[in-house]
Amino acid sequence: MRTTAEMPGPDGGRFLGNLTDFSADPLGFLTHCADEYGDVVRISPENVLLASPEDAVRMLVDRGSDFVKQGPGTRSAGRRQSLPLSTMSSDGEEWKVRRRRIHGAFGRELSAAAAAAMREQADRMLAPWRPGQVRDLQQDVSVVTLRLVTRLMFGEEYTDEEISDVAGLVAPIMDLSTSPVVLPEWVPTPPKLKIRRHLKRVIRTLERVASSPKSADPEAAPILYALLHDTPAPSEAEIRDELATLLMAGFETTNDAVVWASVLLARHPDAAERVHSEAEKAFAGDADGMTLLNCLPFTDAVVREALRLYSPVWITSRDARVDVELAGYLIPAGTTVTVSQWVNHRDPRYWRDANSFLPERWLGKETSEIPRGSYFPFGLGPRTCVGAALSTVESVLLLATIWSAYRLRLKDPDAVYPRPALALQPMNARFILECW
Repeated sequence: MRTTAEMPGPDGGRFLGNLTDFSADPLGFLTHCADEYGDVVRISPENVLLASPEDAVRMLVDRGSDFVKQGPGTRSAGRRQSLPLSTMSSDGEEWKVRRRRIHGAFGRELSAAAAAAMREQADRMLAPWRPGQVRDLQQDVSVVTLRLVTRLMFGEEYTDEEISDVAGLVAPIMDLSTSPVVLPEWVPTPPKLKIRRHLKRVIRTLERVASSPKSADPEAAPILYALLHDTPAPSEAEIRDELATLLMAGFETTNDAVVWASVLLARHPDAAERVHSEAEKAFAGDADGMTLLNCLPFTDAVVREALRLYSPVWITSRDARVDVELAGYLIPAGTTVTVSQWVNHRDPRYWRDANSFLPERWLGKETSEIPRGSYFPFGLGPRTCVGAALSTVESVLLLATIWSAYRLRLKDPDAVYPRPALALQPMNARFILECW
C-alpha cells in the first residue's frame, strides 16, 4: 500500500510549502493541482486533494464515518468554528441528534411557505428600482433573503437594524476565512472583535424571537419550534448557535446563487431573453407557490448551471478519524482530505464545454449521465445541506422576478470576480437597470 509521501503533488517553498500559492489564488491552485498531478494530490504532508467523483463519493458517503468535520489537529490550528454547538460544526452522535432535531422542519411545507412568500418579498425589493439606476445586487438580494429566512425561521421578519447586524456578522467571518495567517482563538484581531460585537447583537435578537408567542406555533415558526420543543431539550447555547448558523447559511447561499446567475445572464443575452419570456408567461397565469416553479424550467436550469460554475460551497474538507485507504493510498489519521466543487464541477472529462455557461444541459438527458460526485453544490451523503431544496426554491423565484422586470447590464464586466471565502462570493457585481 502506497503512503501519502508517495503521492504526486507540488513541492512548494521550503518554509511555507504551498500556503503562499494557495492563499494567492485558491481556485487556480486547486485547478492546477488536479490538472497537473491527477485525481489524488498531496498538497502538504497533512493535506490531500481528491479530484475524482468516485473518491468524493467514497469520502463523503461510503466512508463518511471514517472522517470528522473537525479533528484535534483542526481545532488546535485555530480553525474552530465561531458557533461550535451548531449541527454544522458537530460530529458523531452529537451531530446525529442535532441533525434529527432540525431535519423535520425543512420539509416540503417550508419550501411551499417560501415559494408563497418570495414573490411578495421580491416585489418589495423591486419597488424603489428605476431604469438607469446602478444597483449593488449583492446588497439588495441579501435584504430579501434575510427577511424571508427570518420569517420562515421565527414567524416574523427582522427589522432593518437587525438585518444590518446579521450582515455585519457575516462580512468579518468571510474576511477572516480568507486570511492566510491562522492565529490562536484568543488573539483579538480586528475581524474577530467585529464578529464578537455583531454576534452579541444577533444573539440578543435570537433571544427575543425565541421568547415570542410565535415560537409555540409549529406552522408559523417551524424551525424555532423544532428546536425549542425537542426532547431532550437543547441548551440555550445550542439554540443560539444553531439559529445563528442557519440564519447565515440560509441567506448567504441563496444570495450568492442569485447574484452569480444574474452575472451569467448579463453576459449571455439570449439566455436572459429566455428567462424573461418564461417568467412573464408564468407570472401572467394563475399559478402560485410551488406550482409556479413547474412553469420555470429554464430559470431552474440557469440556477443549476450557476451552481455548477460558481457553487457557493467551493471546497469541502474532512479530517481522517482513522487510517483510511483511498485511491490506493493509506491516508493516516489526522490528515485533512479535501474535495472541491470548483474542480469537480468543471472537470472536462465529465462536462461538455466544462467552463461554458450552458443551462440547456439541464433540460435533457445530458446531466443524467454525469457521475455522482461531479455535481454536489449542497454536499453529498448524510451531511448534505438540510436547506438545499429551500434555497433552490428561493433562488429560482427571486431570479425569475428580477429578470421579468428588468434587463440587468454589468456596470463593469471585467471587474467581477469570485472571492473564495467560506462561500464563493461574487465581487463588484454592480448592475445598470434597463427596460425590456
